[in-house]
Amino acid sequence: MKYKIFILTIKILLFSIMLLTIPVYQVMAAKKNIPVKVVGLYSETDAGHVSYRVGSGNWIIVQIGQEIPYDAEISINVDRDWVEVCQTNNMNEVYELTGSVDGTVTMKVSDLLKGKKRKVSFPKEGDKPDSKFENKVVVKEYWGKQNYRSPETGFKYIKYGDVLDSDGTVQIIAINNTLTLVFANGKETKVIGPLKFQVDKLLKGENLYKYLNVK
Repeated sequence: MKYKIFILTIKILLFSIMLLTIPVYQVMAAKKNIPVKVVGLYSETDAGHVSYRVGSGNWIIVQIGQEIPYDAEISINVDRDWVEVCQTNNMNEVYELTGSVDGTVTMKVSDLLKGKKRKVSFPKEGDKPDSKFENKVVVKEYWGKQNYRSPETGFKYIKYGDVLDSDGTVQIIAINNTLTLVFANGKETKVIGPLKFQVDKLLKGENLYKYLNVK
């Protein structure tokens, strides 16, 4: 009798463990199926473009802010082009895919997410500015080649999550290229090129467009 009770107890425990672990596996599977969002995109020439497809479907040219399915693959056909993406459930980790002089680069989203990632952070939106980002703005989205120069960092191309200090200068090179920035209070602003401006002027709310009717 005791033996039967022991066996029954073991069965109940195993069944309980199975019930507890099923949701965990379901959650893990769900995480794998989360799409990515395009947060940074640069294509240097009209001949170059970044595109994606699912399975054997048609290639679709990528747009900034677009969501790409987890089971898709991304292609870059010009070596100087690049794209940055984040999974939609975690915008604080960014993955980058760049072109190559050896030819077209193609990679599955699932493989890209297994590679190197860069951690970034953004100001918290609230009544008071986030002290960590005082006198700074953070890059939340960009389209096109844009560069930043400051006494501390020197020259660099702007990427997703970059923190731009007030004493730095931003240059948006081409017409209609865009740059979305976040202030220390969590508010956002979008700047349109071509334009060269000091970050300090943006923080002070000065008009950056001297000859255009743009705010």
